[in-house]
Amino acid sequence: MRTSLELRTAALLAAVFALATLGAWLVGGRQNGGMLAIVAAGAFVLIAGSLVWLVFRPLDRLLAVTRQQLGRDREAGRPTDQVAEIGELLSNLVQVLQMGEAAQAAESWRDLVRLRTHNRQLVEIGDIGQEINAALPYRETVDRALARSKAFLRADFVALLSRDGDNGKFAVEGSLGVSSRTLDPACCSGSEDCPIRRALAGDEVVRSSGHRCSLFPHTMTHQLGIPLPVDGIGAMALLATGTTREHFDAISNEALMALRGHLHGAIENARKYDAIRRQVVTDHLTHLYNRRYFMNRAVEEVEASLRQQAPMSLVMVDIDHFKLFNDQFGHPTGDRVLQAVAAILQDAVRTTDTCARHGGEEFTLLLPGTPGDNAMHMANRVRRTLGGTRYTGLGLPADASLTISAGVATCPRDATTVEALLELADRALYRAKAEGRDRVCQYEPEHDARPRLVAGSQIG
Repeated sequence: MRTSLELRTAALLAAVFALATLGAWLVGGRQNGGMLAIVAAGAFVLIAGSLVWLVFRPLDRLLAVTRQQLGRDREAGRPTDQVAEIGELLSNLVQVLQMGEAAQAAESWRDLVRLRTHNRQLVEIGDIGQEINAALPYRETVDRALARSKAFLRADFVALLSRDGDNGKFAVEGSLGVSSRTLDPACCSGSEDCPIRRALAGDEVVRSSGHRCSLFPHTMTHQLGIPLPVDGIGAMALLATGTTREHFDAISNEALMALRGHLHGAIENARKYDAIRRQVVTDHLTHLYNRRYFMNRAVEEVEASLRQQAPMSLVMVDIDHFKLFNDQFGHPTGDRVLQAVAAILQDAVRTTDTCARHGGEEFTLLLPGTPGDNAMHMANRVRRTLGGTRYTGLGLPADASLTISAGVATCPRDATTVEALLELADRALYRAKAEGRDRVCQYEPEHDARPRLVAGSQIG
């Protein structure tokens, strides 16, 4: 027997109207009761019809659609309980709503975790910016930037590269994570899929996987390229590599762009710092270091020589008869002579040596790790180069010659303080002048017979 919500509702309505009619019959009598029965019957038909068309038919269609969506098409002739089915529908609806709320809560939690991670990354990048944006020399800034970037990105290797605007070749400004002896950026100049080239071409962060390069081991298969265009320098980029990508994927592009901004500002500030520092410690005419820088550097080199028990030689050079150049050919020509001698001296020294203009026509050299005999050899090589060069381009006659005299003193052989070394090198220079100029003399105690000069006297 089919039981449906419609039959139950109709039976309930019929019972209600029957009871109402019976009550009216008993109260109003037979005539009035008959009229009320007719009215009740009409109301019953009207209400029942309205329920069928406005409620039960749409509800039947909804249940049919629900059964179809849930894969529960009823079998032909199988009785169904619509009340139970509606209850099941409502239960399913509650479950769906609960599942939706749970999914929404899970998504909100994931958004919260992402937001917290992003904020934490930005705070850490802010700390990095405060550290590397301090007024520091370029070399120290690069080292700090690489160390902090490597830790933040959790990379196995990081490198800062610069590209020459003329030939397009890359140079390594600094690196961390791989031995510097194995670094070869030649691959970056020719490979089209290089993350550094792509980052610079698009001026955007590039995430790459599978690229192989001679700059890093082939096991580091995941890379990040961050472009760093720096005013006055050209194109630079930070390269980070790792054996896995999970750490790189956890960092948003917004955080990487914030890191790029701090790196860009730090490198520009460091370049400006170095430029100002060079102006302070550089002689404006010869572009060698000035006396102030030389004295500070000499103190450091003497301390290192004593600490390491390694020789360090100081050479004092003086241009012979320089006053005659000024008197005969003018001070502009004398300035050009100073510049020519400075250039030759600078070309003769190593990158670890220090070459400075000490004052007037005197120059001083610091040669770490160099015994006195080796310093003598180096100074004589410079002396021969100067003597064999023609200087017609300086405004001098074709037969004009340019010679120097030099004195050498060595730490700790001769002295262990900067002032004493300068004094002894000056005594050796005096002996070279006294013996006829155009020569190099090493300080020897037995030859230390220099008289005290009267104030205002000169030896050229």
